[in-house]
Amino acid sequence: MSRKPKSSQAWRKTKKLLTYFVLFLVVLGLAARPLRRGALFYQSYWGGAVFVPFLIFIAALILVVAFMDRNGK
Repeated sequence: MSRKPKSSQAWRKTKKLLTYFVLFLVVLGLAARPLRRGALFYQSYWGGAVFVPFLIFIAALILVVAFMDRNGK
């Protein structure tokens, strides 16, 4: 039995969901810029090539993790 009020637990879950959603938007924004130009790669901060469809996959994975219920409740 948890001693924390339910509102605290609900707020924590909402905060976690919002964090994942913002992360999803950032990754999707990184993928959208090169795709708008028609490129499948872009240069990272360190100069390496990043495959844009891989970023889209990572963004989808972030959404799946965000909406998974790990407690099963």
